[in-house]
Parts: sequence; C-alpha cells; structure tokens
Amino acid sequence: MRGGASVDEIAAAFGSRSLEVATDALDTCVVLCTEFNLSGDALADHWDAYSMNASVAVATKDALASFRTTLADKAIKKEKTKPIAKTMVKREPLGETPKKRSAAATAFQSPDAKQLKPSGMFSPSSFQSPPSAAEYAGRQNAGEVVDSFNAALKAKLSEETTPGGIKLKLVAPEKHMRSASNFMYTPSAERAIALDAQLVAFQEALQALHPDIEFGALGDPSPAPVTVVGRIVCEAAEGKLNSSVVQLEGARHLCGGQRVQLDLSKVPSFEVFPGKIVAVEGIYSDLRNPMTVRQVIDPSVLPTPTSTKGELRTLQNQHGGPVRIFTAAGPFTPNTDANYQPLQDLLAVAMKEQPDVVILVGPFIDANHASFKDGIAMYEDTLVSFDDIFLLHIMARINQLLAAVPHVHVVLIPSLRDVNHAYVYPQPPFEKAKTLETLESPSYEKRVHLMPNPCTFSVQGVVIGVTSSDILLELGGAELNRAPQSTQQRLFRLSEQVLRQKSFFPLFPSTAETPLDLKYLPQYQMPVTPDILILPSVLNRFCGSVQNTLCINPGQLSKGVAGGTYAQVTLLPHENLAGADADVVSHDVLKRAITEIMRI
Repeated sequence: MRGGASVDEIAAAFGSRSLEVATDALDTCVVLCTEFNLSGDALADHWDAYSMNASVAVATKDALASFRTTLADKAIKKEKTKPIAKTMVKREPLGETPKKRSAAATAFQSPDAKQLKPSGMFSPSSFQSPPSAAEYAGRQNAGEVVDSFNAALKAKLSEETTPGGIKLKLVAPEKHMRSASNFMYTPSAERAIALDAQLVAFQEALQALHPDIEFGALGDPSPAPVTVVGRIVCEAAEGKLNSSVVQLEGARHLCGGQRVQLDLSKVPSFEVFPGKIVAVEGIYSDLRNPMTVRQVIDPSVLPTPTSTKGELRTLQNQHGGPVRIFTAAGPFTPNTDANYQPLQDLLAVAMKEQPDVVILVGPFIDANHASFKDGIAMYEDTLVSFDDIFLLHIMARINQLLAAVPHVHVVLIPSLRDVNHAYVYPQPPFEKAKTLETLESPSYEKRVHLMPNPCTFSVQGVVIGVTSSDILLELGGAELNRAPQSTQQRLFRLSEQVLRQKSFFPLFPSTAETPLDLKYLPQYQMPVTPDILILPSVLNRFCGSVQNTLCINPGQLSKGVAGGTYAQVTLLPHENLAGADADVVSHDVLKRAITEIMRI
C-alpha cells in the first residue's frame, strides 16, 4: 500500500491520540508521510514514541525537523536489515546432556582463560569489555538521576544501616504460571469460555460496587436508558480502533454474546481499547442503529493490600532499617556486542551500595540482538547453546553478586524476547535446575527467585507486580481516547488502565507478537492491587503515584549502543504501627517510598 495522508487525516490521527500538532506544521507532516511512505496513523504513532522520549509536547516545524532525522535513521536501518528474516529462535543450535553442562561450559574456555580463572567459570577476565563497546564506554552522566519520587524523604535516611534478613514470597502462587504448565494447546471453545468467564466476573464485581444500578442485557432494544456491561471490540477486521467501529460484546449466558455498535459522539471523555471491559449507559432504541452512549463507566481500582500491625512490626524488627530495591529491565548489553557490560556495571553498583533485592526483568538473551537473531551463539570463538550464554554472561555475574553481598536476594523474570525460554504469555519461570546449576554455593539458591511473567510477590509485606511485556506501548498504539481538558500524563493514564482492568495484559487481541494463551488468562490477572507496579517499556521512563499505587518504568538498561536507566526504590520503615497486633493497616508505600531512576 502506498503511503501518504491529507491534512485532515493527519489532524484526526494526532487528535485521536491526544497529541498536539501546530496548524502551520500540518503541511510538513504531509511531506513526511509522502517521503517515508507513511499513513497518518503511522506518522502519529512514530511521533508519539519520539515525543515522549525527546520530551517534546507539540509537533512544531522545528520539532518535526529533528523528528525527520529519526525517521530517516530508522529507514536506513530497515533497509540494511531487509534481506535478513526476523524470526524468533526458540531452539538451541547445540544439544548437550544437562548433567554435563558445567563441564561442557568449562571446556569452552581458551587455555589462556583457564589459567586466569580463580574459581571455575566465574572469572572476571571473562567479563572484560572489548573495543566494540567503545560507544557505551563513552556515555555521559553515568549515575545521574533523571526522574524521582519522594526525593524529599532522603533526609530521613541514616548514613549507617545494618541490613538484616528480608522475607520475599510469591503472592497467591496458585494464580501464577508454573514450569510444568502445558501451553498453546487450547481449543477455540476453551478460549471462548475463558473470555466469557472474565466478562461475567467483571459484571458481578461491578454489580457489587454499584448496587443502585440495574444492569440490562446487551442487545435488547428499549426507549429507556439502560446500563450494560461488555468487552470493547473493533468492528473492522484490520486497522486501528476509531469512533466509527467501536462495538460492545456481551456475555454469552446473558445475551448470547451479542455485539452492539456504540455511538460515542455525546460522551465528553472516555478511553477505550480492544479487550477493555466497561459498563456503558445509554439508549438502544432500534436494532438498525448504534447504541447512543451517555456515559462510559470504568471499573474501580481495588484498595491496595493491608497487613496486621503485628506482622509488619515483626518484619521491620528482623530487618532493622530501610529496604532497598534495585530494578532493571533488558536488554542488558549494547546491540554492537554481547559482552553485557551494562549488566556488569549495574551489579558493580549493587556490590557497592548493597541493596536488599535486585529485580532483573528480561530480555536477557534478546532475540532481536544482532549476535543472536540468526540462531547462532558464540563464546570466545566457540559455538555454544543459548543456555550456556545465559549461564556464562548472566548467572556468572549474579554468582559474583551473591558472593559479595551476603544478604541480597535476586529476582529473575523472563521476557518473550528471550531465545532460551518459552514463547507464550503468560510465561513460566526459568527452569530451576538449568538456571541455578552453576552457582558456587547451595546457599545461593535460596536467594535467587525465579518468577513467571507476569508475577506478583511481596518484599517485607509490600506487594510488587511486574510484567516484562511492553503493555504500555501496545495500549498506547491501540487506544481511542477523548479527554478535552486532561492534565494526567499519558503514561500514568495508561498505567491506570492496567490497574482498573486488574490485568497485566488487558488488551485483546494483542497488537504485537504477544502469543496469549487464554487457557491461562487468570494467570495474568492481578490477584491483588500491588503497592508497586513495575511496567518496563521502550517509552519514556517514569515513576509516580497512580491510584494509590507506585508505578515505575525503569527504562532499558541498554538502549542501542548507549547506556540506559534503572530504578532504585528505598522503603522507609512504617511509622504507624502503634496499637494491637491484630489491627489492620495499609502499607502506606506512597508515604515512605523513595524512588530514583538513574543512568547506568
């Protein structure tokens, strides 16, 4: 299809995404669409990502001049990589007996490297940065704080703290993906049942929250106003959701799964996307016409978790000070080499500052990396398996961290882009025997926590939710939003949708290559509203309060050839624990969490 768009099409595309474009810049947008063979929607999507990363609010002529350079660079890169088939490699090129993996990994060392190794495969000489990493080594402002939350609370931190043990556990283990799960064999009937069960559960929850509202059956014509519950779907088989193709699909046992087209022209503000479950109030008087909607009712965010004062007092007395958490998301190495220097630098900071928990979110062995996307993995000029790369570059460094910081706990969460792991969402955790077999001490295994994607776990009673899927990017590209006077930042608004839908991936169907297995739909619903929600994304990093939850996008540790960012969270002790042990209290994370997003 040939690109190009008119002024009206471009203005409509920017407006549907709540993006501002100067009137005198619309002609420039038309030129860009023609030059780079883009539609109005595609141009708006590209500008959306660019403006958030470049912190540009309005598309002016000057801003579009810099934007054009970015589009040109992308076009050149795309042309260079055009002959290469972009595939997700899920099988290792070499097989080996698991029991012999440690010996085989040792055999991959050159004679010189073996002489330098003080303890098995964990030699620091294996981690030295080659000349190809010069771009990363030349980065500026390492350690600079680029965003923060509650920075004023740093005055309460004491310089000397003696960290004790922490309690880290999975919340509602039965609602998480397990290693032995049999996935991607779900018949169509089971997928339909799963979607319908989710819709029924949401309707029951809404009825409980709004007992004064009488909910009707979707699709029954009536001249009187009616409130119905359903899932937003797009009438068009292809293309982006727009106001003329929005439909609402009801539950099968209530209305036979009927779909009704919605007329949203009289609704002053709303935000919808395919898969979102909402209640709508309006009039559906005629089967031949759309339902005239007066109001879109979003689900409420459930309160954040609570604990007894006695439990929190016990945890705080055992630890003896603030809880420090580092979190970083992949890629963990520049795209010019596979030596993982950014990861090495992050763990060096962790060894120096000694946090209590380090949360690492994939991809670790990135399918999009130039060194891995052709299905071949090399280590010191030797062909190895992807599992060996994971052991040599990731687990070896984690082993050093565990040895240097005796109290630290490490959480590993996989990504769909990890070539050595299952390609399904939700994802099971990394295989324990294969991942932990090379740790030097059996005691280290107790401090490495292999979590599924997504997952919800608690650290000292504080509930943390994490997914490695870039749901913010997918929601941003799929949503239809109208907010004439909205002051909420767009990334916070998207994060709020995740919380309101009580799902780590509320979009259906996925707009990208996210292979949803609807048999395990409950496994990517939120068992509780987390105190802290970590949503790694290629979009601009951020941290802040969203509906009483601390939401964080730590960014990527490595961005192209440059260094990226990671997040540090410090949880001060709870100050409102006076009273009986049985008294229930909220975790008050927003009042005692110091968050800083820093350059690596």
